[in-house]
Amino acid sequence: MCLALATGGASAAPSRKAPAAHVDREAMREAMDSAAHDDPAASSASYAHYLQSRLLHLEGDHRGAVDELRLALATDDGNPQLLTQLGEEYARLGDLVRAERELRRAVEKSPTYHPAHVLLGRVLMESGHLSRARQHLRRAVALRPRDPEAYLVLSQLHLDAKAPDEAVKVVEALAHALPGEASGYRRLGLALAERGDTARAERLLTKAAERDPGDVEVWSTLARLHEEAGRAKEAEDALAHALEADPDSREVLLSAGRAALKGGSVTRARAYFDRLLSLSSSPELAVRVAFSYLSAHQSAAAEAVLAAARKDSPGEPRLAYYAGLVAERMRRFSTAATAFGEVPPDAEVFPDARVRRARCLSLSGDHARALVLYRAAVKETPADLELRIAHARALERSGSPTKGEAVLREALGGEGAAMAYDALAGLLERQGRAKEALALLRDAVARSPKDQDLLFSLGAALERQGDVTGALARMRTVLLVAPDHAAAMNFIGYLLAQHGMDLDEAERLVRRALALRPDNAAFVDSLGWVYFQRGEARKAVELLERAVDLAPDEPAILEHLGDAYLKAARATDASVSWKRALEVLTLEPEAAEPAGQRTALERKLKALPSPAAGR
Repeated sequence: MCLALATGGASAAPSRKAPAAHVDREAMREAMDSAAHDDPAASSASYAHYLQSRLLHLEGDHRGAVDELRLALATDDGNPQLLTQLGEEYARLGDLVRAERELRRAVEKSPTYHPAHVLLGRVLMESGHLSRARQHLRRAVALRPRDPEAYLVLSQLHLDAKAPDEAVKVVEALAHALPGEASGYRRLGLALAERGDTARAERLLTKAAERDPGDVEVWSTLARLHEEAGRAKEAEDALAHALEADPDSREVLLSAGRAALKGGSVTRARAYFDRLLSLSSSPELAVRVAFSYLSAHQSAAAEAVLAAARKDSPGEPRLAYYAGLVAERMRRFSTAATAFGEVPPDAEVFPDARVRRARCLSLSGDHARALVLYRAAVKETPADLELRIAHARALERSGSPTKGEAVLREALGGEGAAMAYDALAGLLERQGRAKEALALLRDAVARSPKDQDLLFSLGAALERQGDVTGALARMRTVLLVAPDHAAAMNFIGYLLAQHGMDLDEAERLVRRALALRPDNAAFVDSLGWVYFQRGEARKAVELLERAVDLAPDEPAILEHLGDAYLKAARATDASVSWKRALEVLTLEPEAAEPAGQRTALERKLKALPSPAAGR
């Protein structure tokens, strides 16, 4: 081995013999140390037991491996390799006390045995003895400064101890000791990205990518960090590097297509997606591409993807189901109902397809067929409260609110009754019986004063009826009962902002809600509205655009974005946003919030200067 290393070093760089010789001597010393310590001299009897222990280890029989290693040590007491292996088997069994004992024996018998120090450092770290773990890991680094393992464990120790700067120093030391080594930057960078430490993660992963340009996971994670920071072009560039290493990676192709859409290039996105779809006929893949197009408001492209997939696999029920989902999201309810109707009864997705078809038929005015489907579904799953609520709403739409009310009152005594109370209160309000709705909810809260869902429903009902003070009081009660109720935090924050009452508290509450649910479009919208009310139009636009990205077809969010555009002197963009909101309300009038939203939007459009209003 030593001769091979020396020969390889000389032939690789004949014109620079002195430096090469220095590096080779160090490498040879480590190789010889490894040979001396990793495979200590052993008797034939102990070696046979050792080999048997390895077989048992590979089979997952760690208790059996322990027994064989004890037999091996009976004839070869103090062998550091056997002791280290025994320590590992105990650790795998979860017996850290015995593991530490055997590993201590190993380092006492052979203080320069590198594997024992590394494993002892791991065991002590798992036991919470961080100071002693550090000592052994540093000793391991000193013994083999060019072996990455101890560095990696030591960096993990610092990370777990909430000392990321120390962890970074360790991987920098590894990079210095072993130029070109990417593992330290890679592992720590990925861990920091997972923990949300994006600045450090991006810096380390960039260094990892420089050293190993073919690491798909590193490039993909960098792309995610760029995307989260709003740098769509950099995200797409990172994904392009990942595709150079693995041109057929489905997840990377999907992410690259989405990044291209966010960067405004439908053409590049189509190229990525077409390549992706050529690799597989999976229905799930087709629908993921379709929904990616939908999120970027490319409805025609979404439909084309699903149409092509259905043509290639005409008997695939999931494609009919997914086509229904896309049409439903586009609020093309008749088309969606037709697609859902093509799902056969024996398909796994049939129960959901039937309920969705019923809803779409109801929303498109085909009440008779909708109610037949709802009755069949309720008969099969009578305990499904959400289904009963949907059935009641369909009855109300069909002109039978009394029957809908009866369905909901029957559900008041069952499990999850708060949902039924909320739905019944909504029905009563829509029928002009607002006082009855409040009385219903107040009685329910009086019987269950700590039911957070009932308290929330009462607060929302009070707000809808103009009692802002009462609504705020009820929502604060929700937070007393459930301090981490994100929806209540957001409700209070938005209501305060809407009425200009305490914008600092509003921001504080909405940010707390977002910390719990960072991708909730309504919460992002509320924060944008706080900035709007402060007069910070640019920041409001930035947040509201993100909210629209998260929920592209929510009329309330689209209206808020239009308002922010107008305040930012972007009248044309305001017109586009308001018109999109009107399109949604035309397709689904029930989506209006508040009930007079459509009229308010029409007034805003008429008040715009002619060029903007007419576009």
